Amino acid sequence: MMSDESPIHRRMRASSVVSEAWRNLATGTSRPLLAAFLAAAVLGGIAAVDIRTIVGLSVQATEFRDSGAAVHVVSAPAAISGQRCDALNAVPGVLGAGATRRTASQANFLTEPHSGITTVEATAGLAGVLGVTNGTGTGAWLSDQAAESLGAGVGTTLPTSLGPVSVTAEYSYPPDASDRTLAYAVVTPVPSTGEFDSCWVFVWPPSPAVEPLIRGTYDSDSAEQSSATFFQLNTRLGAVLDGPEMFDHRGSSRAPMVAALFGVVLGAGTIRARRLEFASALHAQVPKPALVTQVWLELFAVTFAAVVITLPVTYFLAAQGNPNPLWPAWSAGLRAVVAGALSTLIGGVLTAAATSEKRLFRYFKDR
Repeated sequence: MMSDESPIHRRMRASSVVSEAWRNLATGTSRPLLAAFLAAAVLGGIAAVDIRTIVGLSVQATEFRDSGAAVHVVSAPAAISGQRCDALNAVPGVLGAGATRRTASQANFLTEPHSGITTVEATAGLAGVLGVTNGTGTGAWLSDQAAESLGAGVGTTLPTSLGPVSVTAEYSYPPDASDRTLAYAVVTPVPSTGEFDSCWVFVWPPSPAVEPLIRGTYDSDSAEQSSATFFQLNTRLGAVLDGPEMFDHRGSSRAPMVAALFGVVLGAGTIRARRLEFASALHAQVPKPALVTQVWLELFAVTFAAVVITLPVTYFLAAQGNPNPLWPAWSAGLRAVVAGALSTLIGGVLTAAATSEKRLFRYFKDR
């Protein structure tokens, strides 16, 4: 005689549990569509709030960076070491550092307009400050305003009173920057040897350590440091942007916790509404482990569907208007969705496990 605990019997029990869960889902007995769409709507909504908050912080940080607020300048005519300034490019967090000086003889352009455009010499490190990715060899960099005025661009050769100037790069300059030296200019890369008028340093993320670093570019043999000026290129958006602090203390940072709380309520509520059904099954000698497994399978199908529904929505929200890679924002939203889905399973399984056959009559009265 075969024992009830034989492997074949256990496999039959497992198939029966799966079959019962499937029938409940297929016939709508467990109301899977309602539960799945409710979970997707609420969990997706919670995730959306956190995602859009993070995207907003990214936009704010990008605006701060692109406005020139992350660029710091020290100005001391003929007192800045070009080599010391360029050496700052090796410092972690420095995206660009270069020294500038007015050319000894300002060129007059032979095309309209004939004057008004500043000619500047700069070390190669200034390319990182201005966002120049090419043209760091022979040739000149033209500001966007000067390029528009001259009707010139990359590859153009401009005739000047000092000879032809080949334009190898064009850069954009913040329209509201406090220093306008490079706003309407032609910049010529030169070796870093000798003395310069200013040192420009682009630091990202912003760091209070930039001022001591940039002050170290003075050539002490040429001038006193007290004669120099130190300033932020653009102060419109404030002096400091503490991105990590803003991210850690954003109002939506507890989205996974809120989603988990909702998940417990949803899972428990869904199963509690069916406790008469489950108590009757227990009364009919259905083993509680089998019943709990059935509940887990049904809720897993519901939560899996909810996660699948939220994936494209959260992806779109993370990508829409995001100037940075979307993964940080999307992953934050996914954490909320997954936390809610897992909590739904936990809440439902615990509620099923707490269902008692002895309370069958009370469940019947309360139905």
